[in-house]
Amino acid sequence: MKKLPKLFVAILFIAVIFNSCKKSDSNSPTGTSMKFTSNGTAISFNSCVAVSATVGNTSEVLITGINITNAKPGVSSFEVELTHDVNTLKAGQTYPAASSFSQLDAATLFYFTTESDVFTTQPGNAQGTVSITEVTSANIKGTFSGKLFAEDDFTGTTVLYTITNGSFTAKRGN
Repeated sequence: MKKLPKLFVAILFIAVIFNSCKKSDSNSPTGTSMKFTSNGTAISFNSCVAVSATVGNTSEVLITGINITNAKPGVSSFEVELTHDVNTLKAGQTYPAASSFSQLDAATLFYFTTESDVFTTQPGNAQGTVSITEVTSANIKGTFSGKLFAEDDFTGTTVLYTITNGSFTAKRGN
């Protein structure tokens, strides 16, 4: 059900990375990162980009963390998806995990542990929040946490990943 948007997001993210980065050894946007604790293990990404997208008539902000090494993206990534217009995003706003698909002013978390394995918050057992702490013309900063389930576990029966202490500093893309 979400396969096409994920492919779109992946292609969009890679395009933004290669078009917006200053030249460096890693080709990561300078000063960006995402980190969190997953089931007690610290995870970090050296690149984080926020892009806006429209799906149907719904505006979204996609904040994606990934490791870039020698201009190549790693296989794992983490995405914070906010169903909110990027132009009205403000510090102090908090978004609960979505309890329905495409819920306005809500968040969905996606953890791509490999190229084919994805875990996400689920509307049937929505647990998590995203808080925006700073918005400038160049960056978006925030924090996040949540419980992630298998992609097809819509009722949220079995928690597979507990995400805590999440934070990001994302370069704003086009």
